[in-house]
Amino acid sequence: MSTTESASVQNGEPIVRALSQIASYGDKLRDGDPTAREKLIKSARQLVSAAETPVETLLWNTWALPTRNVALRIAIDLKIFETAMSDNGRPKTSEELAAVTAANPTLVMRVARACVSMNMLDEQKSGVYMPNKMTEFLSKPEYQGGIIHCFDSAALSFAQLPSYLKTTGFQNPEDALDGPFQYATKCGSAFTWLSERPENFRAFHAYVHAVRVHRPKWSDIYPVQERLIDGLKQGGGASAFVDIGGGTGQILQDFSTHVPQYGGKLVLQERPEVIAAATNLGVAGCGIELHVHDFFTPQPIKGARACFMRSVLHDWPDESCRKIPGHLRDVMEPGYSKILINECVVADQGASWQHVAMDFFMMAQVSAQERTETEWRKLIEGCGLKVSGIYTKGEENEGLIEVVIE
Repeated sequence: MSTTESASVQNGEPIVRALSQIASYGDKLRDGDPTAREKLIKSARQLVSAAETPVETLLWNTWALPTRNVALRIAIDLKIFETAMSDNGRPKTSEELAAVTAANPTLVMRVARACVSMNMLDEQKSGVYMPNKMTEFLSKPEYQGGIIHCFDSAALSFAQLPSYLKTTGFQNPEDALDGPFQYATKCGSAFTWLSERPENFRAFHAYVHAVRVHRPKWSDIYPVQERLIDGLKQGGGASAFVDIGGGTGQILQDFSTHVPQYGGKLVLQERPEVIAAATNLGVAGCGIELHVHDFFTPQPIKGARACFMRSVLHDWPDESCRKIPGHLRDVMEPGYSKILINECVVADQGASWQHVAMDFFMMAQVSAQERTETEWRKLIEGCGLKVSGIYTKGEENEGLIEVVIE
């Protein structure tokens, strides 16, 4: 038996197993099982991995994925996706796509061809393009913002991450002000870099808002009535639900809409430039108080019912991170106040690709990390606080961590 035939036989069992799982999860998805879709996608990826040769997998990662990313970024500048969607999606030539930005038609054809090869655009015939569902998705500014952020900002530190780690003797990045991002950009921090570039700042925040819509709502994971509304006090700061580092207030607006029975006041705390953006968006008119606040300084609202943080602590390495809940601990009322941390909880074994990817983003951008349940408990207990509950949903371990003071 040849080496090729031997490899084929060895790969046969994983292929058959993946096909069986795909059929099973496909049936469950058709029957309405809400957990089947994630499992179906995972099995489909396992099928591709089993069917590909190692060389094909290598070429996909070293050739195809970088090409897709750069083609996406250029296509946004060329307005290919929104142009393809215009005029009710009428098929268009590369010359028509190029006319919008006065670009060279040959260049546009090459970029469009790359998009077709990655299923982001369809090709009616040679040189004639039409939109598909991904084209429609990518034509929206908020999702383009994610590509702009990842390519213009994250890619800078990703490209230099191996070199940076070599210079440190491969130590784990833990300094928020002297890490891979600073090494790559000579800028003080990723947040400073964004604040100095309005277009990138807008793209980042638009993307964050858009992605949050597709994540499970924290109030669907956490027993809000039992843990927050029952026993809610009125007056002063006691009724406050404080969203710390909450962007332009989307989470508070969603909370107000989906949990209208919450009778306390809603407070957004953010950096000055973000509060300015929230003000321009009319967030204050939604019954939300807007407060400028630096969460590395003492918390001004005392005895609040809940201080909520979504995707805040993963932005900071442990040493810096401990200061944030430490300030909240100082103003909590025992037996009443809670800290609610809405973050992913990384599996100790078999971590999802989403969590692994985000962990690398945090490493490269801000010298921080995603955390397992063990790491979360160690961090919180190190602040003199107690994890009183961890609520998760889905294969991706979307988590809500409840913290109290004893």
